[in-house]
Amino acid sequence: MLYFNRTVPLIVASLVAAVAIFGYLAGHRRSHPVRPETTLTASVGSVLLDYPSSWKSTAAPSIPGLPFSHAEALAPVGDTSHVGLIAGELPGGEPGALPRSFVSQLRALPDTAVVDLLGNQAYRYTQLDVPGFNHELILYTIPNPGGEATALACYGSTGFADDIRTCQHVVATLTLVGQSQSYELTPNPDYARRLTGTIQALDQQRLPLRREIGTPVTSATVQRASARLSAVFATAAESLSTLEPYPSAGRAQAQLAGALLKARDAYAAFAAVAAQRAPAALAAARTQVYEAEASVDGALQDFALLGYKQA
Repeated sequence: MLYFNRTVPLIVASLVAAVAIFGYLAGHRRSHPVRPETTLTASVGSVLLDYPSSWKSTAAPSIPGLPFSHAEALAPVGDTSHVGLIAGELPGGEPGALPRSFVSQLRALPDTAVVDLLGNQAYRYTQLDVPGFNHELILYTIPNPGGEATALACYGSTGFADDIRTCQHVVATLTLVGQSQSYELTPNPDYARRLTGTIQALDQQRLPLRREIGTPVTSATVQRASARLSAVFATAAESLSTLEPYPSAGRAQAQLAGALLKARDAYAAFAAVAAQRAPAALAAARTQVYEAEASVDGALQDFALLGYKQA
Protein backbone atom coordinates (compact mmCIF):
# COMPACT_ATOMS: atom_id res chain seq x y z
CA MET A 1 0.00 0.00 0.00
CA LEU A 2 1.28 3.47 -0.86
CA TYR A 3 0.22 6.69 0.78
CA PHE A 4 1.34 10.18 1.67
CA ASN A 5 2.72 10.29 5.20
CA ARG A 6 -0.20 11.64 7.20
CA THR A 7 2.15 13.30 9.69
CA VAL A 8 3.41 15.60 6.93
CA PRO A 9 0.92 18.48 6.61
CA LEU A 10 -0.68 19.19 3.26
CA ILE A 11 1.25 22.28 2.26
CA VAL A 12 -1.62 23.95 0.47
CA ALA A 13 -5.09 22.81 1.54
CA SER A 14 -6.61 24.92 -1.21
CA LEU A 15 -5.05 27.21 -3.75
CA VAL A 16 -7.83 29.68 -3.13
CA ALA A 17 -8.26 29.21 0.62
CA ALA A 18 -4.53 29.12 1.43
CA VAL A 19 -4.24 32.88 1.10
CA ALA A 20 -6.69 35.74 0.77
CA ILE A 21 -6.47 36.34 -2.94
CA PHE A 22 -8.09 37.25 -6.26
CA GLY A 23 -10.65 40.00 -5.92
CA TYR A 24 -10.70 43.77 -6.18
CA LEU A 25 -9.14 45.30 -3.10
CA ALA A 26 -11.91 46.91 -1.08
CA GLY A 27 -9.41 48.70 1.14
CA HIS A 28 -8.10 50.98 -1.65
CA ARG A 29 -8.56 54.57 -0.64
CA ARG A 30 -6.83 57.91 -0.65
CA SER A 31 -4.64 58.78 2.30
CA HIS A 32 -4.85 62.53 2.80
CA PRO A 33 -1.70 64.10 4.20
CA VAL A 34 -2.34 66.07 7.39
CA ARG A 35 0.58 68.35 7.98
CA PRO A 36 1.54 69.62 11.40
CA GLU A 37 1.65 73.38 11.79
CA THR A 38 5.44 73.51 11.86
CA THR A 39 7.18 71.17 9.44
CA LEU A 40 10.58 70.57 7.93
CA THR A 41 11.42 68.77 4.71
CA ALA A 42 14.02 66.03 4.74
CA SER A 43 15.64 63.78 2.17
CA VAL A 44 15.47 60.35 3.76
CA GLY A 45 16.90 57.62 1.57
CA SER A 46 15.32 58.08 -1.86
CA VAL A 47 12.32 60.12 -0.71
CA LEU A 48 11.41 63.61 0.40
CA LEU A 49 9.21 63.88 3.50
CA ASP A 50 7.60 66.71 5.43
CA TYR A 51 7.87 66.01 9.15
CA PRO A 52 7.26 67.81 12.47
CA SER A 53 10.12 69.95 13.66
CA SER A 54 10.09 68.04 16.96
CA TRP A 55 11.14 64.86 15.11
CA LYS A 56 14.84 64.39 14.47
CA SER A 57 16.89 62.37 12.02
CA THR A 58 18.74 59.47 13.63
CA ALA A 59 20.18 56.01 13.00
CA ALA A 60 17.58 53.45 11.98
CA PRO A 61 16.77 50.57 14.34
CA SER A 62 16.40 47.11 12.83
CA ILE A 63 13.18 45.17 12.26
CA PRO A 64 13.79 41.40 12.53
CA GLY A 65 14.00 39.79 9.11
CA LEU A 66 13.34 42.95 7.12
CA PRO A 67 16.40 43.54 4.91
CA PHE A 68 16.47 47.34 4.77
CA SER A 69 19.42 48.94 3.01
CA HIS A 70 20.47 52.61 3.14
CA ALA A 71 18.02 53.01 6.02
CA GLU A 72 17.53 56.23 7.94
CA ALA A 73 15.05 57.13 10.67
CA LEU A 74 13.02 60.00 12.07
CA ALA A 75 11.72 59.94 15.63
CA PRO A 76 10.42 62.36 18.27
CA VAL A 77 13.49 64.19 19.65
CA GLY A 78 15.57 61.52 17.89
CA ASP A 79 14.58 58.76 20.34
CA THR A 80 13.72 55.57 18.40
CA SER A 81 13.15 53.36 21.44
CA HIS A 82 9.34 53.61 21.40
CA VAL A 83 8.23 55.10 18.09
CA GLY A 84 9.66 56.19 14.78
CA LEU A 85 9.71 56.14 11.01
CA ILE A 86 12.28 54.10 9.08
CA ALA A 87 12.88 54.77 5.39
CA GLY A 88 15.12 52.73 3.14
CA GLU A 89 15.21 50.23 0.31
CA LEU A 90 14.29 46.56 -0.04
CA PRO A 91 15.90 44.13 -2.49
CA GLY A 92 14.67 44.35 -6.07
CA GLY A 93 13.63 41.43 -8.22
CA GLU A 94 11.10 40.01 -5.75
CA PRO A 95 7.91 38.63 -7.36
CA GLY A 96 5.79 40.26 -4.66
CA ALA A 97 5.89 43.57 -2.85
CA LEU A 98 7.60 42.14 0.24
CA PRO A 99 10.69 39.90 0.46
CA ARG A 100 9.68 36.25 0.76
CA SER A 101 12.32 35.76 3.45
CA PHE A 102 10.46 38.30 5.58
CA VAL A 103 6.98 36.97 4.80
CA SER A 104 8.02 33.42 5.69
CA GLN A 105 8.68 34.40 9.32
CA LEU A 106 5.35 36.17 9.85
CA ARG A 107 2.76 34.36 11.94
CA ALA A 108 0.06 35.31 9.39
CA LEU A 109 -0.20 37.34 6.22
CA PRO A 110 -0.80 41.04 6.93
CA ASP A 111 -3.78 43.07 5.77
CA THR A 112 -3.00 44.74 2.44
CA ALA A 113 -4.25 47.99 0.96
CA VAL A 114 -3.20 50.32 -1.85
CA VAL A 115 -3.01 53.95 -0.75
CA ASP A 116 -2.44 57.18 -2.64
CA LEU A 117 0.34 59.29 -1.18
CA LEU A 118 1.14 62.86 -2.18
CA GLY A 119 2.91 61.87 -5.39
CA ASN A 120 2.79 58.07 -5.59
CA GLN A 121 0.85 54.95 -4.77
CA ALA A 122 2.10 52.47 -2.20
CA TYR A 123 1.20 49.11 -0.74
CA ARG A 124 0.36 49.46 2.94
CA TYR A 125 0.58 46.48 5.30
CA THR A 126 -1.06 46.43 8.71
CA GLN A 127 -1.64 43.71 11.32
CA LEU A 128 1.99 42.66 10.94
CA ASP A 129 2.94 40.08 13.54
CA VAL A 130 6.74 39.92 13.44
CA PRO A 131 8.41 37.54 15.91
CA GLY A 132 10.83 39.41 18.13
CA PHE A 133 9.40 42.86 17.35
CA ASN A 134 7.12 44.08 20.14
CA HIS A 135 5.73 47.18 18.45
CA GLU A 136 2.78 47.96 16.26
CA LEU A 137 4.12 48.04 12.70
CA ILE A 138 2.72 49.63 9.54
CA LEU A 139 4.80 49.02 6.44
CA TYR A 140 4.64 50.83 3.10
CA THR A 141 6.39 49.67 -0.08
CA ILE A 142 6.70 51.27 -3.49
CA PRO A 143 8.03 48.85 -6.13
CA ASN A 144 10.65 49.91 -8.64
CA PRO A 145 10.70 47.73 -11.77
CA GLY A 146 14.27 48.78 -12.46
CA GLY A 147 15.81 48.34 -9.04
CA GLU A 148 15.30 48.28 -5.30
CA ALA A 149 11.88 48.99 -3.81
CA THR A 150 11.32 51.98 -1.55
CA ALA A 151 10.02 51.03 1.89
CA LEU A 152 8.88 52.99 4.93
CA ALA A 153 7.92 51.61 8.31
CA CYS A 154 5.95 53.33 11.07
CA TYR A 155 6.27 51.57 14.40
CA GLY A 156 5.27 52.32 17.96
CA SER A 157 4.90 50.85 21.41
CA THR A 158 1.59 50.57 23.23
CA GLY A 159 0.42 54.02 24.28
CA PHE A 160 2.05 55.85 21.33
CA ALA A 161 -0.98 55.86 19.03
CA ASP A 162 -0.79 59.62 18.42
CA ASP A 163 2.83 59.37 17.33
CA ILE A 164 2.02 56.45 15.00
CA ARG A 165 -0.68 58.57 13.38
CA THR A 166 1.82 61.40 12.99
CA CYS A 167 4.19 58.96 11.31
CA GLN A 168 1.46 57.95 8.86
CA HIS A 169 0.80 61.62 8.09
CA VAL A 170 4.50 62.07 7.35
CA VAL A 171 4.48 59.09 4.98
CA ALA A 172 1.49 60.60 3.17
CA THR A 173 3.69 63.57 2.14
CA LEU A 174 6.17 61.29 0.39
CA THR A 175 7.71 62.28 -2.92
CA LEU A 176 10.11 59.91 -4.68
CA VAL A 177 13.42 61.36 -5.82
CA GLY A 178 14.67 60.33 -9.26
CA GLN A 179 11.96 57.74 -9.85
CA SER A 180 8.56 57.94 -11.49
CA GLN A 181 5.73 55.47 -11.05
CA SER A 182 4.87 54.15 -14.50
CA TYR A 183 1.75 52.14 -13.59
CA GLU A 184 -0.97 51.96 -10.97
CA LEU A 185 -0.76 49.50 -8.11
CA THR A 186 -4.54 49.22 -7.74
CA PRO A 187 -5.55 45.63 -8.60
CA ASN A 188 -7.30 45.24 -11.94
CA PRO A 189 -10.78 43.69 -11.51
CA ASP A 190 -10.90 42.00 -14.94
CA TYR A 191 -7.45 40.47 -14.53
CA ALA A 192 -8.39 39.27 -11.03
CA ARG A 193 -11.61 37.70 -12.33
CA ARG A 194 -9.83 35.73 -15.05
CA LEU A 195 -7.08 34.63 -12.70
CA THR A 196 -9.69 33.48 -10.20
CA GLY A 197 -11.30 31.32 -12.86
CA THR A 198 -8.01 29.59 -13.60
CA ILE A 199 -7.31 28.79 -9.95
CA GLN A 200 -10.86 27.70 -9.16
CA ALA A 201 -10.88 25.32 -12.15
CA LEU A 202 -7.64 23.81 -10.88
CA ASP A 203 -8.99 23.43 -7.35
CA GLN A 204 -12.15 21.65 -8.46
CA GLN A 205 -10.03 18.76 -9.69
CA ARG A 206 -6.93 19.02 -7.59
CA LEU A 207 -8.41 18.88 -4.11
CA PRO A 208 -10.38 15.62 -4.52
CA LEU A 209 -7.34 13.95 -6.08
CA ARG A 210 -5.10 15.07 -3.23
CA ARG A 211 -7.57 13.67 -0.71
CA GLU A 212 -7.68 10.43 -2.67
CA ILE A 213 -3.96 9.78 -2.18
CA GLY A 214 -3.92 11.16 1.36
CA THR A 215 -4.88 7.78 2.84
CA PRO A 216 -3.36 4.29 2.34
CA VAL A 217 -4.15 3.21 -1.24
CA THR A 218 -2.74 0.84 -3.79
CA SER A 219 0.19 1.74 -6.01
CA ALA A 220 -2.15 1.72 -9.00
CA THR A 221 -4.38 4.34 -7.36
CA VAL A 222 -1.40 6.54 -6.53
CA GLN A 223 -0.12 6.21 -10.07
CA ARG A 224 -3.50 7.10 -11.60
CA ALA A 225 -4.24 10.03 -9.26
CA SER A 226 -0.73 11.49 -9.59
CA ALA A 227 -0.91 11.33 -13.38
CA ARG A 228 -4.24 13.15 -13.31
CA LEU A 229 -2.81 15.77 -10.94
CA SER A 230 0.05 16.33 -13.34
CA ALA A 231 -2.47 16.90 -16.13
CA VAL A 232 -4.61 19.40 -14.19
CA PHE A 233 -1.57 21.44 -13.20
CA ALA A 234 -0.50 21.45 -16.86
CA THR A 235 -3.94 22.72 -17.86
CA ALA A 236 -3.79 25.48 -15.25
CA ALA A 237 -0.36 26.57 -16.49
CA GLU A 238 -1.64 26.67 -20.07
CA SER A 239 -4.67 28.72 -19.02
CA LEU A 240 -2.46 31.15 -17.11
CA SER A 241 -0.26 31.62 -20.17
CA THR A 242 -3.23 33.14 -22.04
CA LEU A 243 -3.51 36.02 -19.55
CA GLU A 244 -1.82 39.32 -20.22
CA PRO A 245 -0.36 40.15 -16.81
CA TYR A 246 -1.32 43.46 -15.25
CA PRO A 247 1.96 45.42 -14.89
CA SER A 248 2.09 45.32 -11.10
CA ALA A 249 1.47 41.55 -11.15
CA GLY A 250 3.85 40.56 -13.95
CA ARG A 251 6.52 38.99 -11.75
CA ALA A 252 3.95 37.29 -9.53
CA GLN A 253 2.29 35.71 -12.56
CA ALA A 254 5.63 34.47 -13.87
CA GLN A 255 6.35 32.89 -10.48
CA LEU A 256 2.93 31.24 -10.37
CA ALA A 257 3.36 29.88 -13.90
CA GLY A 258 6.71 28.36 -12.95
CA ALA A 259 5.25 26.87 -9.76
CA LEU A 260 2.38 25.24 -11.67
CA LEU A 261 4.82 23.66 -14.12
CA LYS A 262 6.98 22.48 -11.24
CA ALA A 263 3.92 20.80 -9.71
CA ARG A 264 3.06 19.23 -13.06
CA ASP A 265 6.52 17.70 -13.31
CA ALA A 266 6.60 16.62 -9.66
CA TYR A 267 3.34 14.70 -9.91
CA ALA A 268 4.41 13.14 -13.19
CA ALA A 269 7.59 11.90 -11.52
CA PHE A 270 5.61 10.55 -8.57
CA ALA A 271 3.29 8.67 -10.89
CA ALA A 272 6.28 7.17 -12.70
CA VAL A 273 7.85 5.72 -9.55
CA ALA A 274 4.60 4.67 -7.85
CA ALA A 275 4.68 1.23 -9.46
CA GLN A 276 8.34 0.58 -8.67
CA ARG A 277 7.88 -0.04 -4.94
CA ALA A 278 11.30 1.55 -4.34
CA PRO A 279 11.13 3.37 -0.98
CA ALA A 280 14.05 5.72 -1.70
CA ALA A 281 12.67 6.76 -5.09
CA LEU A 282 9.19 7.26 -3.64
CA ALA A 283 10.54 9.39 -0.81
CA ALA A 284 12.46 11.60 -3.25
CA ALA A 285 9.43 12.00 -5.51
CA ARG A 286 7.21 12.81 -2.53
CA THR A 287 9.65 15.53 -1.44
CA GLN A 288 9.48 17.05 -4.92
CA VAL A 289 5.69 17.14 -4.66
CA TYR A 290 5.79 18.92 -1.29
CA GLU A 291 8.33 21.45 -2.60
CA ALA A 292 6.22 22.09 -5.69
CA GLU A 293 3.10 22.66 -3.61
CA ALA A 294 5.07 25.08 -1.41
CA SER A 295 6.12 26.99 -4.54
CA VAL A 296 2.49 27.37 -5.56
CA ASP A 297 1.61 28.53 -2.06
CA GLY A 298 4.37 31.15 -2.15
CA ALA A 299 3.23 32.43 -5.53
CA LEU A 300 -0.32 32.85 -4.25
CA GLN A 301 0.96 34.72 -1.20
CA ASP A 302 2.73 37.11 -3.57
CA PHE A 303 -0.63 37.91 -5.17
CA ALA A 304 -2.25 38.43 -1.77
CA LEU A 305 0.47 40.93 -0.90
CA LEU A 306 -0.23 42.81 -4.15
CA GLY A 307 -3.75 43.51 -2.93
CA TYR A 308 -5.67 40.64 -4.48
CA LYS A 309 -7.94 38.69 -2.20
CA GLN A 310 -10.54 35.95 -2.35
CA ALA A 311 -13.61 36.99 -4.29
